[in-house]
Amino acid sequence: MAVLGWISGVGSDDRLDVLWPGASDYGFDLDFPLQCAAIQCALFAPPIDDGAPVPDNYLAAQVLQARALVRAGIVGDSDRAGLGETVAVFPMDWTVKNLLRPKRGKPYFGGKRAVS
Repeated sequence: MAVLGWISGVGSDDRLDVLWPGASDYGFDLDFPLQCAAIQCALFAPPIDDGAPVPDNYLAAQVLQARALVRAGIVGDSDRAGLGETVAVFPMDWTVKNLLRPKRGKPYFGGKRAVS
């Protein structure tokens, strides 16, 4: 299943190396996790109108989610990689979720704020 408009692999978008330094070291092995991350993000995010470009924050979320998927593949059952480096593994990180569904601020019209 191709998800159109998302980053599809190494060399397809310069923003991949900006958001994930060292991504090109994985080569074309990143096509699969990038595709999986695009599907996960598309299902979680508010829908995009047909024909509309994928927003930049969605693309950033895709790259961060793909990076998390790759890291999850090398981390053992105890969330440890290598010689004791702890890596938190979540289905979708809160940073990715906030890129896809940003929290809205509460309106403030000046004056004193209530202290609770």
